Amino acid sequence: MSHPTPERAYGRDEIVETQVLILGGGLAGLAAGSLLGDRATVLEAEPRPGGLVRTERVGAYWFDHVIHLLYFSHPSVEERIRGMLGETLRPCPPVAWVETAAGTTRFPVQLHLAGLQPEARAACLTDFAEAARADRADAADYAELLLNAFGRTLCDLFFFPYNAKLWRRPLNELSASGFHWNLTRPGLAEVERGADPARPVTAPYNARGWYPRPSGPGRRGMEVLSEALAGRVADLRLRHTVEHIDPERRLVRARTPEGPVLFHYTRECLSTLPLPTTVERCGSAPADLVAACRELPRNRVRSVALAVRGPRPEGTGHWRYYTRADVPFTRLVFMTEFDPAMAPADGWGVLAEVVERSGEPAVSDAELTARVLRGVRAVGLLDEGEVVESRVFHADPGYVVFTPAAQAVTERALGFLAERGLTALGRYGSWTYSSMSQVMESAFAWAEGLVGAPAARPPAAPAPAAP
Repeated sequence: MSHPTPERAYGRDEIVETQVLILGGGLAGLAAGSLLGDRATVLEAEPRPGGLVRTERVGAYWFDHVIHLLYFSHPSVEERIRGMLGETLRPCPPVAWVETAAGTTRFPVQLHLAGLQPEARAACLTDFAEAARADRADAADYAELLLNAFGRTLCDLFFFPYNAKLWRRPLNELSASGFHWNLTRPGLAEVERGADPARPVTAPYNARGWYPRPSGPGRRGMEVLSEALAGRVADLRLRHTVEHIDPERRLVRARTPEGPVLFHYTRECLSTLPLPTTVERCGSAPADLVAACRELPRNRVRSVALAVRGPRPEGTGHWRYYTRADVPFTRLVFMTEFDPAMAPADGWGVLAEVVERSGEPAVSDAELTARVLRGVRAVGLLDEGEVVESRVFHADPGYVVFTPAAQAVTERALGFLAERGLTALGRYGSWTYSSMSQVMESAFAWAEGLVGAPAARPPAAPAPAAP
């Protein structure tokens, strides 16, 4: 697809000058922009910043667009964010449960086998011990990686059915790399301790979780973090959709409700847009690379928010994973476990996450909600509650899917952008999995590098061609 020369459409006065241009006002873009002050302009297509780190109000109930807990992976990020949010950011050690055909136990299941039926528990231990003795480091695909790590029984009981629901593809078609964030392989002694019903439950997985709990009125949920970062961005422009990137002339055209605007950056351009979008918007991108990026496998997440009036269920944990095929969701998330004020005192909210292959036909939101309601009732919830409102949130891409072919395309795309002076960051910008803390860490580091480095002599803004 050819793009018109952007300067031909605008007069000189309509070119906005900035040292650093950041495309996308999600967590990565906001984190970088928050450190750069008046050096940077951040463009965000939505009316609110935050990307997927947003919280929606449904009547008197609050739901995160997709659920996030903040786990700090670097001391400097923890110091910065805790200093920014103060007492609003509260410890939130997650409690998660796994529902399997052999019983319900704590997550991660491999550390809490005591909750399973005795026969299943014994088989899991035997197979895990055999896998640990074999210690196979190499795997041809994701299914083999899981088998090598956990043994046959644990895979058949949880890892195979759950990951089949999550990735929506045969597991032997997925890469053995890229998924390690989703795996915790403990030592045999730890597994044996967790299989003993007489021992106390071990500390929760990723125990140092954090979640905002504001004390007063106003927005709740993880969007509090996005708002705090956005408040430190000197030039944040909402409703600015990137239409064209010209890295050779350092020009970006954005569509706004008032009309198109052209931006000229004199130092750097950071894109946190999904990698296929960034490549497609580059007018100089080869057609075959654009086509390959469009075909990068990914899954969308449709989260059904149910606002329930009635007594809050006990013992749910923060979320529960489901392997059974007769319910559409991979997990249920209980919002008032993160912050009791996310719902009125006489109610609670549950977020049902449904994963689908991007690009495939989907049922309507109304039909999906009906299916989720049937599933929630089937797992024993809503016996005493009344759903008073519902809404469906969309995230596409939601999960990047790792295959050997996709890895080659991703490396080529990132190389193409780097050769043209464009930096790609963020979970979708670099087309990988990364936590919120990791996203902010990489964005802060990139911005700190710019602040500490001398500015290159900027090229002059290109003169518009005569119409």
